[in-house]
Amino acid sequence: RRMTYETWWMIHVYSYLGIALSFMHQIESGSMFVNNENMKKWWLALFIAVFAAILGFRWVIPFARSSKYDLRVEKVVRETRNTISVVVRGRNLADLNARGGQFFGWRFLDGKHWWESHPYSLSAAPTNNRLRITVKALGDSSSQLSKLKVGTRVFIEGPYGIFKASAARAGRHIVLIGGGVGITPLRAIMEEFDPTTQIDVLYRASTKEDLVLKAEMDYLAERSNGSMRIHYLVGSRKNHPMDARSLKGLVPTFADSDIYICGPEPLVSAVRKAAEDLGVPKNRFHDEAFAFHSE
Repeated sequence: RRMTYETWWMIHVYSYLGIALSFMHQIESGSMFVNNENMKKWWLALFIAVFAAILGFRWVIPFARSSKYDLRVEKVVRETRNTISVVVRGRNLADLNARGGQFFGWRFLDGKHWWESHPYSLSAAPTNNRLRITVKALGDSSSQLSKLKVGTRVFIEGPYGIFKASAARAGRHIVLIGGGVGITPLRAIMEEFDPTTQIDVLYRASTKEDLVLKAEMDYLAERSNGSMRIHYLVGSRKNHPMDARSLKGLVPTFADSDIYICGPEPLVSAVRKAAEDLGVPKNRFHDEAFAFHSE
C-alpha cells in the first residue's frame, strides 16, 4: 500500500528488461537449445512475436488511435485541495464506444511523465468530443497533472472494464456506493441509466471537503424528479458502518437491487460481506476496487 504507482510500474518495466537480457544466455547455454537449431529458431520466433505484441499494443496502436482522434488537454479544473479534473477534447470519440464506468490508460506528453501510462476512470459520461477524468494527487505523476498545459497531446489505451450501466438488469433498483475519489466512475454511470430508474447513491467521505463533484451530483439528483437520491455519509467509519443492518436502513430495497461499488478495498470488502449477508446474488454485485487503478 505504501508503494507509489511509479515504483510499481518501473518494477514491471525492469522485468521486461530482465527477460530480454536473459535471452542470449538461454540460447547459448540452455540444454534444450545447444544442440537443437530448430528449438533455437522456434524460441527466437516466440520472443519476436511477444516483443511485436508489446510494441504494437502498448505503443503503436495507442499512438495511431490518439493521433486519429487528435486528443489534447482542453482544461484542468481544481475540484478540491488535492483533486483535479482533466478535460480532454478530440474528434469522433463516439467511435471509441466508451461508457461511463470504464477506464483508459492515459499518457500525457508533457515532457516529464510521457513514458508512463496511468489507469484513470472516466468521471463523466463520454461525448463525441470530450473525455474527462478526476484524479486525486497520490503519487508523483498524479500530482503533476495539475500542471498540465492546455493543448498537451494525450495518448490513450482502452477503453477497458465491464463496470458500466449495461451490467444491470433493466427495471431493477440501483444502488451506487462510492468511497472518496472512487465516486468518479459512479458519477459517470449516473448519466447512463434510464431516467425512470430508481437510484440510491451512497457517497462515503471523511470530510465535507473530500466530497468530489458534489455540485454535479446534486444537479443530476434534482433533475431526476425524485428517481435519484443521494446519501452523503461524511465522517469516520465508526459513524457510518457498511454492514448489512446499516445499508438496509439507508436503502430498504438493498437486497433486491443491483449494487455498484467503487472505492478502497476495505470498503468494497465490507459492502460485499453485507450484500452476501442480505442474500444479494453475485451477478448483481458489481465492484471496482481502487488501489493504483484510477487514483
